Amino acid sequence: MSTSGKSAPKRSLPEGIEVTARQWDEVYRSKFNTMWYPHEDIIRFCARLMQKRLTYDRYEQKRLLKDVLDLGCGNGRHVTFFAQQGFRVAGIDISERAIEWARDWCRREGLPCDLRVGDITRLPFGDGTFDVAVSHGVLDHVPVEDARRAVEEVGRVLRSGGLFYCDLRSSEDFECGLGAQVAPNTFVLPHGFEAGLVQHFFTLQEAMTLVERRFRVIYVETNERRVGAALTRRYARWILASERL
Repeated sequence: MSTSGKSAPKRSLPEGIEVTARQWDEVYRSKFNTMWYPHEDIIRFCARLMQKRLTYDRYEQKRLLKDVLDLGCGNGRHVTFFAQQGFRVAGIDISERAIEWARDWCRREGLPCDLRVGDITRLPFGDGTFDVAVSHGVLDHVPVEDARRAVEEVGRVLRSGGLFYCDLRSSEDFECGLGAQVAPNTFVLPHGFEAGLVQHFFTLQEAMTLVERRFRVIYVETNERRVGAALTRRYARWILASERL
């Protein structure tokens, strides 16, 4: 499943998605979003449901899992995290620039990962290809109908009993309501390195509904922190781990 040594293919995307792709290319070109370490909630998900690291080279295996997909993999921080633990890993992202970063990183680390430029609502993988899919900070950056289509695609490419991790920006977040509203709880972010991008803020019910048609929810958590000089602004995300029905 390795294509890490090849240059990213030219994408062929619908016009609206192509505009979004160019926006994300600029985010990565400016190096604002190049994280180089895995998110803590992804690490917890792996330790709880996949395998827990005991020593430098020993793991407590929770389930027999081999193939992992990172949906919206960015520059590859979770691709490399899973590959370093011995999983076969694929990643897809709408940004060519992000995939270039990820390919280079995997090449330098000697990790044979399958990295592709593409649309998460039309995954270029066969039915039942993966045991696990993860999506960090992705499904809340697209219109809700696209998030639903993406989750349907995840259900298609996962094997029966496969695991799905996703996190979603909460409607309780301090930025909910900022910027131009384009749909219910959906706004064009007015500032920061993601300015101009669409952000949907999920209620808990929306988050649950997003996955419940194709998945059994294993656990739901929140990731919250107070920010600002007076600690009055709350950053909040929903964390969902589920199993394909």
